[in-house]
Amino acid sequence: PPRRIVGRIGEEMALIDPADVIAFRAEGERVLMLTAQQKYTSDQSLRTLEEKLPSPPFKRIHRSTIINTDHIRKISPLSSKRWLLKLSNGTEAIVSKRMAGLVREATGW
Repeated sequence: PPRRIVGRIGEEMALIDPADVIAFRAEGERVLMLTAQQKYTSDQSLRTLEEKLPSPPFKRIHRSTIINTDHIRKISPLSSKRWLLKLSNGTEAIVSKRMAGLVREATGW
């Protein structure tokens, strides 16, 4: 697993400890990396990140989102066997039906 992840803010690059990453979210052609302090842009696709990041704690919960399960603070049920997760920075993320079992295993809930 990587010791650091590169995140961009404009032309500057920052080296981020993976434990500080709360989530990766695809928005159109770009991937955002969310930490408690900042939003960064990642040069890597979600698929590449999913292959490189350790699992656990990183789990893909939706086709557009990977989260760090260590940052889950609240799980609320939604309709159709989906869940709403509240993460440590206040971000909310929806777990798809297909991924709900994997998140349950990873969190022990």
